[in-house]
Amino acid sequence: MPYRDLGDFKAKIQFVTSARTPSLIYKAVQKVGVQSNTVYIQRAVAEALSRDLGIPLQELLDELPEPKGKAAVLFNEHRQAVLRRQKEMEKAG
Repeated sequence: MPYRDLGDFKAKIQFVTSARTPSLIYKAVQKVGVQSNTVYIQRAVAEALSRDLGIPLQELLDELPEPKGKAAVLFNEHRQAVLRRQKEMEKAG
């Protein structure tokens, strides 16, 4: 997995996945109510690392950068951009 050092103890990881995975992540983000796809993926990786390497989960979660807030745009199952505000309005009524 390539990474890019962002300084301040941060790094960027990129990877290729199946075409279906972004849609599944989008659905999971909505279901569990986390801020963004990024936060969901960070927590999933932290849980796997904790399990596989025996590192306390809270220690790994504490090392994650602060989320910037809710994502302005998510992508639906058809990989079309959906504004979070639009999605919230649809849920409201």
